Amino acid sequence: MGYQFKVLQNTFRCRAAGLGSLVGAVIGLLFVIAWSPVAAQAQMPRDLRDQFEQLILDLEPDVAKCFQDAIDQDICSVEFTTGQFRRFRDNPVNPFEDTYRIEPDDALGSISLNFEIPSLRNRRIEPFERQNEDLLETLAPVVTDARRALVGIWKDDRMVALGTVVDSDGYVITKASEVQKRAPVECLIDGKRISARIERVDDHNDIALLKVNAVDLPVVQWADGPTPCGSFLITPGSEKEVVALGTYAAKPRSTVSGEQAFLGVNPDQTSAGVMVTEINEGEASYDAGLRDGDVIVEMAGKPIIEVGDLVNAVRCQRPGDQVQIKFLRRGRTLTTQATLAGRSLSGEQAARFKMMNCMGTIVSRRGDGFPYVFQHDTPLFPEHCGGPVVDLQGKVIGINIARQGRASTLAIPASRMKEIVKDLTRSNVAARPPVD
Repeated sequence: MGYQFKVLQNTFRCRAAGLGSLVGAVIGLLFVIAWSPVAAQAQMPRDLRDQFEQLILDLEPDVAKCFQDAIDQDICSVEFTTGQFRRFRDNPVNPFEDTYRIEPDDALGSISLNFEIPSLRNRRIEPFERQNEDLLETLAPVVTDARRALVGIWKDDRMVALGTVVDSDGYVITKASEVQKRAPVECLIDGKRISARIERVDDHNDIALLKVNAVDLPVVQWADGPTPCGSFLITPGSEKEVVALGTYAAKPRSTVSGEQAFLGVNPDQTSAGVMVTEINEGEASYDAGLRDGDVIVEMAGKPIIEVGDLVNAVRCQRPGDQVQIKFLRRGRTLTTQATLAGRSLSGEQAARFKMMNCMGTIVSRRGDGFPYVFQHDTPLFPEHCGGPVVDLQGKVIGINIARQGRASTLAIPASRMKEIVKDLTRSNVAARPPVD
């Protein structure tokens, strides 16, 4: 759904880059760019707040402050100087493509943008979709045991994360980056909110240990052994029995910054697939025979429909892996094999990569840099991280730790979680003063 560009008195109504739904349907993103006087101040919805918080992490300090001021005032309007607007417009992390058509007059002094986005959390799920409520309800018995050790982490009137009970005397683990800046928080246990304090934080794995004044709590039971790729996975919730259904996409690996698999293309969306450009000699793409204008439709046996599919397909690999690529060139379907290179992304390319990967969802505050995680495609929101993910036998195979992008959620495997919990809950830790 889009919006036409037209002038309404002193207001420009533009179409921004589409936000895909949690399962891939495209939703239009509307924002209004208004010259003074400032547009009406609407209260900021949660989805918009989350989008602003994500942008703040990557913008220059003075431009980020413009978005932070809107958050602090709980309004949808963001006011810039014309210079700040230009820097935001030209920043690779800017997902609002129609801003590129706006060239404000310096004599105006400032420009105010009023943002409105459809609610991703309240989107209607169609009967044929995998996240259909009737289907999820049939899976409720599978997560019965896991939900007993699951709690909701609340701040004021909103749930900010899930937590997993790891000790019956009131010790709960959760995603640290979602609770640290919001502390103090409360745990919802048996319908009651109980104050929780942060005892200790494992920064490497983004895990916080919370302590609540409760005893005889059911404790999580970890699964033993590996989980095969392609397995169905279920994420239980505290407010409803099953949050979402997904599949195990990639075996455990490190996502710490460093060398990542790299194809060497600039991807653009087309109706036929993902068109690639900026292919240069020496890149893995060039050596595989790809050229500017080719349209990739399949990689490693997986269909490539959107840019996010290509990003995810490459990200699942390691440097040196060989992948088969099916692509279109001047009406012909061709196949090649690429040996992926290793490369550390930085600067504008890294920013663009991140922006393209995040479009269509609301990602976690911290979505990368984990020592050992597996990947699945369950469509979660940031507040669904910190809790267990189970297989179809109801075994807890890990803890959801980050919504990373359009088709990627990361989880710490049960085998590693046992080590993390053992370290966080050892006897000399419990006696330490809580973390501020």
